Amino acid sequence: MIARAIVNKLGGIFEVKKKANAASGIKKKIFTTLYYMYQYENKSSVNILTQFAGTPCLPHDLKAIFISGPAKIGKNCVIFHNVTINAINHTDDEKFGAPVIGDNCYISPAVTIMGGCKVGNFVRIEANATITEDIPDNSVVSVLPDGSQKVTTYPKQQRVDTKYYSHNGKKWIYNEDGGWSEVTDEAKLKRFFEVYGK
Repeated sequence: MIARAIVNKLGGIFEVKKKANAASGIKKKIFTTLYYMYQYENKSSVNILTQFAGTPCLPHDLKAIFISGPAKIGKNCVIFHNVTINAINHTDDEKFGAPVIGDNCYISPAVTIMGGCKVGNFVRIEANATITEDIPDNSVVSVLPDGSQKVTTYPKQQRVDTKYYSHNGKKWIYNEDGGWSEVTDEAKLKRFFEVYGK
């Protein structure tokens, strides 16, 4: 709770991560300690060296998320709770290496991405999927009732929707570039109203 209060005053956990990586001496130690204290409170482990191209959208904050140091995460990515993005460092393993996640990816709860695989841009990975192979751009990875997985790749003109949508009490919004924008697409708004009545 203490780390959360301090981190929020400093602009959020990714701002603290940025400060820790840019600082030196005692400041570096303070920011690094704060970064890991915050994660301890949230039962997460996101290495301070993990590269993020932008601030990810974390719908449930940094809850039970593990990302290893050599992993690379693109911009405009959504990462839910209980996600593992893990390097495989056994040099004799055919999956040796760390995941590289593209831009505009939506990683649902309890997804595991392991080893030297590449996830393309505009990829939506549904809950409980395990990724160890490359996933092409503009794809959806779904888990079927029998536990098997299916990768569906769409043509470029049929862009996979990888935004995270939420209602702020007044209007529907979606994540974009580390912030929020209002949903103006009439078809989407109609669908939200049909299901949620808002």
